[in-house]
Amino acid sequence: MPALAALGRGLALVAAVVLAVALGARHVAPVPDLVLVLVVGWALFRGPWAGAVAGLAGGWVLDLVPPGAEPLGAHALAYAAAGLLAGRFRHAGPVAAPRVALVTLAAACVVAGVDVVRALAVSAPVDLTGTALRVLLTATAGALVVPVVVGAERALLRRRFG
Repeated sequence: MPALAALGRGLALVAAVVLAVALGARHVAPVPDLVLVLVVGWALFRGPWAGAVAGLAGGWVLDLVPPGAEPLGAHALAYAAAGLLAGRFRHAGPVAAPRVALVTLAAACVVAGVDVVRALAVSAPVDLTGTALRVLLTATAGALVVPVVVGAERALLRRRFG
């Protein structure tokens, strides 16, 4: 059963990346960071180390799917740091949407900050307005989706041990 749950989480990450890439290919911008939303959900339910591992896995998928990242591994480290940060806000009980939005906002700022620093390091242009809008959209999506992710994780846990 744990292997099946891990496979489901992996498929959810891949689906989020494929959706983001497909929307980017259609020039839909800005798009909320759905990978980060999943990472925050798992981090809030399982804690900082599980959040870091989920972020590392999600970041690697983002690094490997075209257009990828330059340098390779940049997304993986940024998402791992964001997952670690989000997991520090873990607590027992229900997850309230405002709390989730703030945690997702903080994690999105970490990822966006790394992207901005990486762009500035190679003298690439930075769209601060688009970045800020993406961060806000990610926080809003987090407030809506993370409670569903946490509920699904709780249901899996009850099914496994209940």
